[in-house]
Amino acid sequence: MTATTATRVAELHELLQRHEQTSAAGSVPVHPALTELFPRGLRAGAVYTLQGSMSAALALLAGPSLAGSWCGVVGLPDLGIEAAAEWGVRLDRLALVPQVSPDDWTSVVASLVEVTALVVATAPEHLSGGEVSRLLARLRTSGSTLVVLGDWPRAAAALTGRITRWDGLYDGHGHLSGGVLRLATTERHRTRHVDLTLPVRS
Repeated sequence: MTATTATRVAELHELLQRHEQTSAAGSVPVHPALTELFPRGLRAGAVYTLQGSMSAALALLAGPSLAGSWCGVVGLPDLGIEAAAEWGVRLDRLALVPQVSPDDWTSVVASLVEVTALVVATAPEHLSGGEVSRLLARLRTSGSTLVVLGDWPRAAAALTGRITRWDGLYDGHGHLSGGVLRLATTERHRTRHVDLTLPVRS
């Protein structure tokens, strides 16, 4: 681990461990708009994969954040902070690690899942079977949930998000006033979806 990353992880530990975890045992809360898709919340200790729109990631972060828990984001330097706040993500309880080297990915994510309810991270370039097993064990112990943007070998479910409609744009004119995001989850060969109205700034 580089000196800069080690310092950042140490600072996150010191900061985050001052706050109590408020997520319910056995599950991580979801945004009210997602309760139809996840009636019991996200499974604590599990990994979900997510493909598609970043708005879906923000919607997932909003649930535990609205409940008062800390969340973490790894490897997303272009994350829209204003868009996150519009979904209800509490920026004062959001730990951001915009850049992480492939060698440090596991250590950084493992440190965050110990002290946050939900971590959203870009998929690593490569993980050994041992690293996957150790991270899953850390998730089960902490009760946190990991959402990986990309592929993961032992995902609890696969999520996809795509914009199905933009509002306010006609023939290339006008301003963006909203839209619809379709978030779908596939688990055990069964797919369900929900359509969400995007909180887009006008």
